[in-house]
Amino acid sequence: MNNFIVSGESDFDYRVATRTIHGKITKYRYKKINKFIRTFNKDARYPYGISQNGYAYTCGCSHDCCGCLVSQGMNAEFSQNKITIKWTQSFNY
Repeated sequence: MNNFIVSGESDFDYRVATRTIHGKITKYRYKKINKFIRTFNKDARYPYGISQNGYAYTCGCSHDCCGCLVSQGMNAEFSQNKITIKWTQSFNY
């Protein structure tokens, strides 16, 4: 996650970071990146965990605008010889 650059479309309650990979898009690279993104999205869907009943935990702050992480996700855009990965995070403001 260190090689992501925060883009200009970010705001104080929403951050978008991108990483661009240049090079030939092989079948192996395509599958590897998609598997990583699927795993990341599954693990990061609920940042504070899930209860045994299936409900998502919250940050536990008593105030509504606490600034804690609410959700995050990642997606990839494939074009000829270029892969752009976007990592989005939203915060409670």
